Amino acid sequence: MKNVLIFLIALCSTTSAVAQNCKGYYYLLENAEVEMTILDANGKPGGKTVYHVTAVRNTGGTTESDFTNTFYDKNNKAMSASTGHFKCSSNGVAIDMKVSVPVMPQMKDMKMEGTSNAALLDYPAGMHVGQELQGGTFELQGNMSGMEVGISYTISNRKVVGQESITTTAGTWNCFKITYDLNFQMKMMGKGIPMKINATEWFAPDFGAVKTASMKDGKNMGGTLITALKK
Repeated sequence: MKNVLIFLIALCSTTSAVAQNCKGYYYLLENAEVEMTILDANGKPGGKTVYHVTAVRNTGGTTESDFTNTFYDKNNKAMSASTGHFKCSSNGVAIDMKVSVPVMPQMKDMKMEGTSNAALLDYPAGMHVGQELQGGTFELQGNMSGMEVGISYTISNRKVVGQESITTTAGTWNCFKITYDLNFQMKMMGKGIPMKINATEWFAPDFGAVKTASMKDGKNMGGTLITALKK
């Protein structure tokens, strides 16, 4: 169970962003890096995820980027990597949900491949407190030591509940606070292991996600926090 909780803490680090002006996003600056530290229930670092932008392009009125998503354990050892896609237009931002599914250290030998079409999570422009946001569902299929493993998760009940200022070692941002429900299930040997958590994320317009936190049955599970930026 502890290993699954570590996985879900990372899972809640869904990269998010909202704006009408796309120029401010780190995820649209070629070669930029965003370091998100994963925190356990006691607020101690348990690893980190580094997003590295590899390409940026403009298509019509949309700016798009590709980036890698590398997960490191608490000893700074790279454990897994995947790729993601980011889009920004006057309507807002959309990002691949698969980027929010890093492999936990205990599953370092697991090779995951998405079985569904790219599932995008939208963040509309002109966001405001009280607004309800669209959710999404994503599924993965993989293999671990010769055993088939399936992972699926659904984000629902997304709502903008407030605004707060967040300060980290990387800077200070005025953020929207978004809450949502996360229904997670891992299937192994034909049996499913369901779990439901309540999550919160803070993001700054024209920048992206700054902080996340998650709860299960009223207990803190941990979260993520931006700790470094490079460009």
